[in-house]
Amino acid sequence: MSARVRDLAALFTARRDSMLSDLEALVVRESPSGDPSLVGELARWIVARLERAGIAASCVPCAGRGDAVRAQIGPERGGTLLLGHLDTVWPAGTLAGIPFRIENGVARGPGVFDMKGGVAVAIALLEAAARGDVNSAEGLTLLLTPDEEVGSHASRDLLVGEALKRDRVFVLEPSGDGGAAKIARKGIGLVTARFSGVAAHAGLEPEKGASALLEMSRFALLANALQDLAAGTSIVPTVAASGTTTNVVPEHATLSVDFRLWTQAEGERVLAGLRAYRPANGRVAVTIEGGVNRPPMESTEASLALYRRAAVLAETLGFPLPALRVGGASDGNLTASAGVPTLDGLGPSGAGAHARTEHLLVEDLPRRAALLAGLLEGAA
Repeated sequence: MSARVRDLAALFTARRDSMLSDLEALVVRESPSGDPSLVGELARWIVARLERAGIAASCVPCAGRGDAVRAQIGPERGGTLLLGHLDTVWPAGTLAGIPFRIENGVARGPGVFDMKGGVAVAIALLEAAARGDVNSAEGLTLLLTPDEEVGSHASRDLLVGEALKRDRVFVLEPSGDGGAAKIARKGIGLVTARFSGVAAHAGLEPEKGASALLEMSRFALLANALQDLAAGTSIVPTVAASGTTTNVVPEHATLSVDFRLWTQAEGERVLAGLRAYRPANGRVAVTIEGGVNRPPMESTEASLALYRRAAVLAETLGFPLPALRVGGASDGNLTASAGVPTLDGLGPSGAGAHARTEHLLVEDLPRRAALLAGLLEGAA
């Protein structure tokens, strides 16, 4: 281990208790995506915490979703964006049944793994940079969005704009299995198809009707036929509604279709196929809305170079950093699709995201902070 890497490891190991204190403060401030006021309260606490450490930080309103947190050290452009989110999937009150606690080196609580552990790491890293213990001469921005778990619609322009100012993005989302970094993520698409037919009495004169339900069923089969599991493309009709009563030919029907894919080209293929649908019954009209709302995070040579640097540094710090391609999306999908080299899954190790078993490994907090510090400095 080089002298500088050894110093960084010692620096954050010594700050482990401070990181745990921040982690507890983050977890006990519940921040469900659907409660902008609670998300905003957490944002204000983080801003105050960063300001006490001498870091320029502010809340940035995101319409209908509460506030994002933005903090900056050094130049406005170039350098690194650290990206994460404030919101969790857990409703207010969950803490009463799943309290924050640390047992046998494992921290538990709602949102502790996804992704308040990563936020605690970010706070420690920025504080070290503000004190001069970590060199951030290239410039460093931290952005924590309030709505990642529900699609980042309110914060999308903000986060892409911040990413475009920087040379690279490190996403502090939870690590994958075995502590892996995430080098690719599937894109997510959602299409809603609406069918409008002709109502008629189902018993007296069904021939006068034009069934929206039957047309919806045909569309569902078409969607399924477009699936290509070998290529990693899943297409799943999910939510359907049709009909008003049992003795009427359904006049209206609606179907939602979820699709996931590794490449933008696959997204274009699926959308073209869905939009090419023509009703078998000419008296039924169909409209199709939606598309790819999170483009895939595809691996590029630049993003893989970031991973290779991180893997070497992790090995120097004494832990493995495997690479994974994962089906779930994050805000890293958006920064990668904007053309900014992005490495995801750099948050602490653990498991159980979105489950009552959610937890993280306490020993990984200082290790991940040292890893990120080394990446910022170019240490090896």
